[in-house]
Parts: sequence; C-alpha cells; structure tokens
Amino acid sequence: MAFHYSFLTRDHFPLVYRTFVEAFADYYVDASYVTREVLLNRAIKNGVEFESSVGVFDKKKMVGFTIIGIDVWNDSLSAFDAGTGIIPAYKGKGIAKQMFDFAVPRLREKGVSKFLLEVIQANEPAVRAYRKAGFVITREFDCFELNIESANLYAASKLPLEVKPLGKSGLAEFSEHIDWQPSWENSFASIERIPDRVEIYGAFVEGICGGLLVYYPLINWIMSLVVKREYRRKGIATSLVSHFVKTSPSDVSVVKLINVDHSDEGMLKLLEKLRFKLTVKQYEMECSLR
Repeated sequence: MAFHYSFLTRDHFPLVYRTFVEAFADYYVDASYVTREVLLNRAIKNGVEFESSVGVFDKKKMVGFTIIGIDVWNDSLSAFDAGTGIIPAYKGKGIAKQMFDFAVPRLREKGVSKFLLEVIQANEPAVRAYRKAGFVITREFDCFELNIESANLYAASKLPLEVKPLGKSGLAEFSEHIDWQPSWENSFASIERIPDRVEIYGAFVEGICGGLLVYYPLINWIMSLVVKREYRRKGIATSLVSHFVKTSPSDVSVVKLINVDHSDEGMLKLLEKLRFKLTVKQYEMECSLR
C-alpha cells in the first residue's frame, strides 16, 4: 500500500483535526475534551510550524499527521512533537517512523539540532518504536488531577499575603527560581505564546511577588506553580492553590497539573498533601539530529 507524505500548511488544519478525532477515539487517556479550538490553540502554544509538519495520505484521505513545534531549547534550536496521530486501521505500518524521516531533512535545513517528544510510559509499543528510531529517555514526568472539593488546603501562609492577577510580563523574574526546566508544554515560552486567555496569579508579600500560579482555562491545566527560593516553606504555594480553588468557576470540578519532574521530591510531597492524584506517567525523549 503506497502512501503520500507531504508537508502541511495552516489550511490543512481541518483535516488534521478530523484525523485527530479518529486517531484518538480510544487512546490511553481521555482526549474527548480536545475540540478544534483546543487543538489549534495548543499547537500555537507549542510553537507549531505547519510548514515543517507532516501529513500522510491514502489517496485523498489524511490517515496520519505529525505537527511539529520549533523553538530554542537548552540553547539549541529544537523541534517538538506537538501531536502525532494515526487512524487505527493504518497503525502498525511504519507510518510514524516514515513521517519522522520525512520531516528530518527540512528540520536540519532550518538548523534544528534535536527533536523532543513526550510519551505515556504505559504505551510500551510507542516507547520501543521511539528507542528504535534513536530516541533516548531524558526525564520522567508525573501528571496529576485535583478534585476541587477534595483539596486539602491544610496550611495556607500566615504571611500578610495578597494574591492578585499578573500579566505575562511577570513571568520573567521567576525564570531563575525554577529548579528544573519545565516541559516544552509548560515552558514560559509556551505560556507567552498562548493566543487566548491565560490566568496568572502572583502572591505578594509587602509588595514583592514571592510566588506565581499559571492556569490555562481552555485546557484546564495548571501550567506552572513556582515560589521564589527565599519565600519557600512559608505556605505560599498552598495559598496560591487555595486562591485558585476558591475562585475557580463552578463548572470546574477537576483541574490538571501535568509534567512534574519525577525527581522533584519536594513538589511531589506538596501535591500529595494538597490531595492531587497521580493519573499518568510520561517519558520525555530526545533524539539528536546532528
């Protein structure tokens, strides 16, 4: 069976979404929340360049796609698999590898030196396939959900805190207080690219912003929870989550927090105390294109 591989344009997006719905109808995690708007805005957030992304066609029908984001990552121009989907009847035919191989020459022409992706650890066939293609595991991520009614806001700060909205310009001063690099999905660069509403809250102590929480309503994710080092262990993170819980819309019963570095024991303990529940474990994987 011969397939046609081609680079995409923004005009292909309706086809990409239609293929996504069919490809992820029975995925490891529920993808039913991914509307056309969610998929497009998440692609924008992740820096997707459609001209470097790939579609595969059986005659005129799109049967698979890989949409690829490009940005500077660890001081190197890098690519990110922002979404790969293949219609079930076409899986197991080597299409994912062929799409990757098709994209690599163009990525190299652009100066891209490495390719990153995230994969659910339980998806063992995909992990094996990525290893075979040259990818190595770089980090483990834990993903969580918080039931709003069950949140344990056990020790909000006793400091004279004021939690109030921040603009995206408030992110920059927290970059040096991050203990590990956020995933591509949650990077400050991704937050900056969000094309619609994002809620950023700062916790102020005597006029100084000591911590922040970033929430993206469209996908219902807490994307960042950071406290400056000199303000840690003072209940600021709990106060930020408490503010979010108390002010969240009535139709939000559960909120997600994804891609916490599994090595961050302090954050994992905090989330456990707040009653976040572990839902999915992921690998971050990387392949050199040099």
